[in-house]
Amino acid sequence: MKKIYLHALWFWFVLLFLAIFNAIIREATYKPFLEPYIGNWAHQISSVTGIILFFIAIYLLLKFTKVEYTRHDLLNVGIMWMTMTIIFEFTFGYYVRGSSWNDMIHAYYFWKGELWIFVLISVVVIPQICFRLLKK
Repeated sequence: MKKIYLHALWFWFVLLFLAIFNAIIREATYKPFLEPYIGNWAHQISSVTGIILFFIAIYLLLKFTKVEYTRHDLLNVGIMWMTMTIIFEFTFGYYVRGSSWNDMIHAYYFWKGELWIFVLISVVVIPQICFRLLKK
């Protein structure tokens, strides 16, 4: 196994921490003010700030890692992160939060204003973007 995959596996926990931090900020600050007036905007803002946090973190990881990687490795890493995130979300949602499968699936309805699917796509795409930025 290439070292980049092991580094990426552990780095997923950094992404998890950032996601939880982002959610705490949302819940403690702007969600109580926005939700009664404009519905789902707090989650939409949080999705965008989460993508920005992920971009910064992934860029820094790739910039400062001493481990060699290829563009294909980063595609695999992104798919791995997305898969781990989906597994975590459904496991945590069902067994810890007690959410129904239907409620959890609802988070993927982008046509109803949910942006979660774009956060998942971003963890696959961001490493590719960072690769291009860092190889120039």
